[in-house]
Amino acid sequence: MFDPSRFKPFVARTVLIGLTVAGLAAGAPEQVRAQTAAPIEMVMTDEIATSHWTAKMMDEYAAMIEERSQGRIKPKVFHSGTLYKDKDAVAALGSGAVHMVWPVSVQLESIAPQYGVVNLPFAVTDEAMSKPETAKEVAKLLSGLVADKGIRVMGLMRTADLIFLFKDKEVDSIGDLKGSKVRLTGGRVLQSLMREFGASPVSMPASEMAAALMQGAIDGIYTSAGGWEMVGTNAAKVASLVPGMSLLTYSVLVDDKWMKGLPDDLRQVVETTTNEIVAKQWQRAIDADKKTMDQMIAQGGRLAVAPETERAKFREIATKVNQEYVRRYPEIWKQYQSIVGNKS
Repeated sequence: MFDPSRFKPFVARTVLIGLTVAGLAAGAPEQVRAQTAAPIEMVMTDEIATSHWTAKMMDEYAAMIEERSQGRIKPKVFHSGTLYKDKDAVAALGSGAVHMVWPVSVQLESIAPQYGVVNLPFAVTDEAMSKPETAKEVAKLLSGLVADKGIRVMGLMRTADLIFLFKDKEVDSIGDLKGSKVRLTGGRVLQSLMREFGASPVSMPASEMAAALMQGAIDGIYTSAGGWEMVGTNAAKVASLVPGMSLLTYSVLVDDKWMKGLPDDLRQVVETTTNEIVAKQWQRAIDADKKTMDQMIAQGGRLAVAPETERAKFREIATKVNQEYVRRYPEIWKQYQSIVGNKS
């Protein structure tokens, strides 16, 4: 005969277990619930070749983010402009299509002309930017200039002292630039500078530089040692340096809305990891720049350095270009000078 009382303990235990599981799920700590959630995608992009040290550093950074977040953030890195060119990637920040991009800082002038303060000739120095507090304050100033675009500037990274690349011509004086079509990374400040030197600035993607130089579409390129490596000594045999004139930087940009939407612990992972890699990157970039330059010379390239007497003339014209910026944005210039401690 069926006896329901025999099953009461079993039913009670089942109900109790079910309630306990439900209760644990409802009241579980944040980290327990987070572990069961789908990973958060972090799309990162650049237009640099995978062989460039910056691309390798982005891969290193992405791996650190995934490891430190215990897989809760899944970075997806797109190099060589395979997803977006840097300019388009910057415009896509805030749309959800891109979450982080490291463009050269001159790209930001198109959306915030005041950003040109870090692109002014002789304005950025290794001495100032190697100081963590100075670098942090500069990033804060720049971030305020693009905040209305939904962009946060998390720091600046060093690229290199820019050099002129020509097929076989040295740039020893300003006169060597007159009448030349020179490819730039973009930006109003550098364009103004080249025009003052008597050159015609040309903008084009890095991937097209070598072909344009070899075919005569341009006469020269103003770029970094890494850019020389991309172009090769077959296209550009001679590199010319005006020491201290242009220290190019990358801006580490993140979608501010995406950052604010992260759980507190994951936002801290991104912020801490970014600050860490930015802090150690500056010296690494100096070392990498020298290594690349030595390699290019070993491959048959030649480095020419403008003589001291000519550097003063370059600086004189550069000061004129700077004053144009100062007239337009005196407060930003004043704030920047107070941060970096420049006397000029």
